[in-house]
Amino acid sequence: MAASKEHLGRMLDFMRWGDSQMILAARSVNDEGYYREQGMSLGSIHKLMVHAMAAQWIWLCRWRGETPDRIETSDDYPTRQALEQHWPLVHAAMFDFFGLQSSRGLEKIVEYRNTRGEVFAVPLYELILHVVDHATYHRGQLNSMIKRAGGTPVTVGYQQYVIQKARHP
Repeated sequence: MAASKEHLGRMLDFMRWGDSQMILAARSVNDEGYYREQGMSLGSIHKLMVHAMAAQWIWLCRWRGETPDRIETSDDYPTRQALEQHWPLVHAAMFDFFGLQSSRGLEKIVEYRNTRGEVFAVPLYELILHVVDHATYHRGQLNSMIKRAGGTPVTVGYQQYVIQKARHP
């Protein structure tokens, strides 16, 4: 059973909200801590944030029928400023794409090739949920890395999102 368009839209909005909260939390870390290799996940806070953003972009490309051969890295976005300027554009492009989808279109099978050349075929709504889940996973890692670097982690669970949306619709 496919998720409803309304539910998927809320999940994407939760992801966008959580990503923006992580950008704010990362600002509580000085440059040394932000770029320092921590020996977990992708290494530094910056590298992991770029990965989270780039993963959203590569999935959007796949949803649109494109076949990128690589995922962007911190070499493509070497500074906080580059990341902070580009991530909202990724979110906007995802919402533009999503807005064009019908409920039936969300059930269509998306055939894509990953960066290793393997081919998969999965319903679009399942891929959207995967992207949301992937972002949630990395936000947990980012909070740990931010704390280790002397910054202030943030609560970014779905319940916090719902509470904030209720207060500020």
